[in-house]
Amino acid sequence: MSDATPGDLLLTLLSAWNEADAGERDTILKGAVSASFIYEDPHAPAPFKGAEGIAQYLTIFRRNLPDAELNPMAAPQVTHGTAMVTARLDRNGHKFARLIFVGHAEDGALTRVTGFVES
Repeated sequence: MSDATPGDLLLTLLSAWNEADAGERDTILKGAVSASFIYEDPHAPAPFKGAEGIAQYLTIFRRNLPDAELNPMAAPQVTHGTAMVTARLDRNGHKFARLIFVGHAEDGALTRVTGFVES
């Protein structure tokens, strides 16, 4: 896929949360995740698979929280093929939640991302 680091790929994936246009979200996701990609978090009813699965999840997210903005709080921490980033979810410009995302990449694409909600 790409020569991007796991941290770069994770930030690319997280940028899709803020993209209102579904077509643009699809392009972002296809550039960051592998065909066997899995995404899970405590608000997901089950893990989502592939770019299509996370795209469906983000469409629901954008529909339910159109005023939400996901902002990484610092550069990702990276070790080997794994990256971790802390992010803040704002709604209408107000702090709403703090999240941690951990992603694993192989061959230039994310294979798995797990999101944790801290508050």
